[in-house]
Amino acid sequence: MKLVDTKLVDYIIFSLCVGVFIIGVYETMTVGLSYSYWLFMVSVGLLLWYNFRRRK
Repeated sequence: MKLVDTKLVDYIIFSLCVGVFIIGVYETMTVGLSYSYWLFMVSVGLLLWYNFRRRK
């Protein structure tokens, strides 16, 4: 028996990716892209991690 279901972890990673992206869009509209660029990079990093885990 696994300690953590891998589908649940994948779902959490994808949800974090979408959430950080939405926060990044909001921050871009309020303060500008230069201050919210790091949020988009975190979102892309989570998306790459999600795709890596899914393809394994």
